[in-house]
Amino acid sequence: MPRSAYLHTVDLCVLSYCRISGELKLLLNQRDAEPFAGHWALPGVVVNGGVQDLSLQAAVERLRASDKVGLDLAWSEQVGTVGDAFRDPRCWSSSTYYLAIVNEDVTLGDHQRWYSLTAVASGGIKLPFDHNSIVAAVQDRLFSKSLYSNLPLMFLGNEFSAPDATTIFSLVLARPVLKTSIRQRLLKLTEAGYLRETGRKKQGEGGRPQATVENLKPGEIYFFDRSFAD
Repeated sequence: MPRSAYLHTVDLCVLSYCRISGELKLLLNQRDAEPFAGHWALPGVVVNGGVQDLSLQAAVERLRASDKVGLDLAWSEQVGTVGDAFRDPRCWSSSTYYLAIVNEDVTLGDHQRWYSLTAVASGGIKLPFDHNSIVAAVQDRLFSKSLYSNLPLMFLGNEFSAPDATTIFSLVLARPVLKTSIRQRLLKLTEAGYLRETGRKKQGEGGRPQATVENLKPGEIYFFDRSFAD
């Protein structure tokens, strides 16, 4: 590729909550082409040149529906754009990257694998291009937005318990969150029409039954009037 060429990509940081290991996972793909063939990297698509996408969101949907992802997303949002002459050895390039969340058990292809979000964001697992810094930026967005919104609940699906909510908020914010604080947030969500009690119970830790709530507005963000940082 001539040095005068230019590449722009859309890249997805797809995250899921692994209840077995109690950590957040990041979806990676094994690259089948140079540069970095055989390396694990973020799933992405090129959006300049001959593609038919009429918008960045259309490119996101094309990527989501491809075999690089192929999963239903509970949430996605644009986080940022990076670009320079050094991040791709082929030419000057840029990337618009997104945070995405999956909340169902899924089957991955042979070229896909879940990796620890923390390990990738910290650089403990090395990725090609500048994908480590992109993942770190997405982790920062997840953290900051979780301080004042219901974003972590996107990991739990449409029915969950208050202890489930406490666990996921504590995991995303990397510190214990008071049960009373979570119950206050769930009450606000219920009053705003985002949640309702199901009348059902599920087995929790220690086998104790836990009352569950239902998400009435999947994929919608609610912003609380107070932050966990207050």
